[in-house]
Amino acid sequence: MKKVLFSIPILLIIISTGCNTRRAQKELPRIAIAGIAIESSTFSPAVSHEDAFRARTGDEVFTYYPFMSPDSGIINRAVWLPTLRGHAMPGGIVTREAYESLVTKTLNMLREILPLDGLFFDIHGAMSVQGLDDPEGDFLVRIRELVGTDVLISTSMDLHGNVSPRLAQNTDMITCYRLAPHEDAIESKKRAVTN
Repeated sequence: MKKVLFSIPILLIIISTGCNTRRAQKELPRIAIAGIAIESSTFSPAVSHEDAFRARTGDEVFTYYPFMSPDSGIINRAVWLPTLRGHAMPGGIVTREAYESLVTKTLNMLREILPLDGLFFDIHGAMSVQGLDDPEGDFLVRIRELVGTDVLISTSMDLHGNVSPRLAQNTDMITCYRLAPHEDAIESKKRAVTN
């Protein structure tokens, strides 16, 4: 009988510890990562296609961000939900087909992981797309329509990127690189994630 009575408090401690761990995990904010980046030159006769972005999805997205390594403190502060992140070298105007494909893939991935508490939107800010005046603003409007107005969106971008009214109205904060050359690009992205 004493063994049973002794075991009950231990069992209750184990159960409550497990519940607290589960509760803590549920309370971590759910933050998605998304973005496509290119510095476009509208004077170039070349065009940029989807393969130029070398898009990464899922956990491969973390390879863009050394500050999100498994041993970093940042990785444990939230439930990180990487969707699609593509980065192209500076090039010509992006084809509308490439843009729509990358945006659609991103939106579909975001739709699958809703609801969210936040989103890290990683762009360059100087993308040009055939037949579209404000691609980053367009992309963010489409994200905002999907995730809702209660989701905090933090955008990181190049210091000479274009902040259109639509981009400004649909993001909660913008963090720009401060240096040219951009020696602080990774530091700026980290600021955007931790602010």
